[in-house]
Amino acid sequence: MNFLFFHLLLLAYLAASILHILFLTTRSRKVVQSAYWVTTSGFVLHSVFIALRWQRSGHFWADWYDSTSFLAWALILIYLCITHLTHLRTIGVFVVPAAFISIVISFTLQTQENTEIPAYLQNYWFVAHSTFIFLAYAAFIAAFGFGLMYLIEEKKIREKQHTVIHSLLPALGRLDELGHRCIIVGLILLTMGIIIGGLWTRYVQGITWKWIDPKVVFTIATWLIYALQLSIRQILGWRGRKTAYSAIVGFGAILFTYVGVNVFLPSTHAF
Repeated sequence: MNFLFFHLLLLAYLAASILHILFLTTRSRKVVQSAYWVTTSGFVLHSVFIALRWQRSGHFWADWYDSTSFLAWALILIYLCITHLTHLRTIGVFVVPAAFISIVISFTLQTQENTEIPAYLQNYWFVAHSTFIFLAYAAFIAAFGFGLMYLIEEKKIREKQHTVIHSLLPALGRLDELGHRCIIVGLILLTMGIIIGGLWTRYVQGITWKWIDPKVVFTIATWLIYALQLSIRQILGWRGRKTAYSAIVGFGAILFTYVGVNVFLPSTHAF
């Protein structure tokens, strides 16, 4: 059953990605509406898949297969929230394919055997900690998408270009503000994830916080990058291109924290 759900999920996100990209060439309202509803259907399917796998395996996640699948789910959730609040579906051109790529990676990493995880990870503290962290990643990736859109739109204005994709992009001010809001949301979520992780390890598990753990170090570094960006925006008035570039730098930090640490550095957070 899980196998069938996963393949249907792959097809749904593939179709949603194609429809979002097709929207760039057609500018059809029907196409973008279809893309939205296919994405929504995929998200519902994905939620059911995660619930079934959790029920069957007895744990939230244990390895890269579960992790990359949940990252895709978080990306789609953030996308749906953005479109519901702003009615801006152009961001789906960046976010939905990213979710599809995450699902493809998850598909290549799946195994027939259930991975055993320590008993102390099989609790709701782990679920809350991981959920907040990955939702923060998704919000930051959305900010990265808005940053890219800002740079594309700015280049169009500077070079007086006019293409299909340019006609679909919002005004620079709106892109800057939406990226800024995504960073605020992401920073709040990341802060909550870090706090829950610290409380969980110290007061529930009785484990001393290991500040020298590479995953902890780079997570804190990522938090500082975004916190510094918000501070500079308030104090020095950073806007526009600088904010877009800092969102790209932050995305690089997230990518290394999520993938690089697990691949290149020994960490108690490895999975």
